Amino acid sequence: MEDITIEDKNYVEYQSYPSMRWKPALFEKCVVEQIRQDQFYRYVESVKKTDCQAELRRLLKAESPVYISDKHAFPLDNGDTHVILLWYAEDGEKRSAMLKGAVEGKEKVELMDSLRSFIIVDGKEEGDEDDET
Repeated sequence: MEDITIEDKNYVEYQSYPSMRWKPALFEKCVVEQIRQDQFYRYVESVKKTDCQAELRRLLKAESPVYISDKHAFPLDNGDTHVILLWYAEDGEKRSAMLKGAVEGKEKVELMDSLRSFIIVDGKEEGDEDDET
């Protein structure tokens, strides 16, 4: 396992909202960047490909991710809702924690409406009602 250090330039800090506190990420830069690049697309593909209506309802209830999120890499303090900024030791620059491809506002509403088209109303399985919004 590789060490995470400023000297190795693989160290990342994250700022959470609304406390605006900075903390060290518990994953190294390459992993953080991979999550930032793929997490949104993985969510959309999961919605499109699942054959389980209960899983689909859970995914849609959670809505599409906008900001990088991982309970192990970026634990949030009580009251904080999401990661808003990232800082990479490699270049000393701050970056948005918004996921590649993620959308907000009207675009997110339109995306969620289109993803909801994958729900099959007829033929719900027992227990599916618990997951409805």
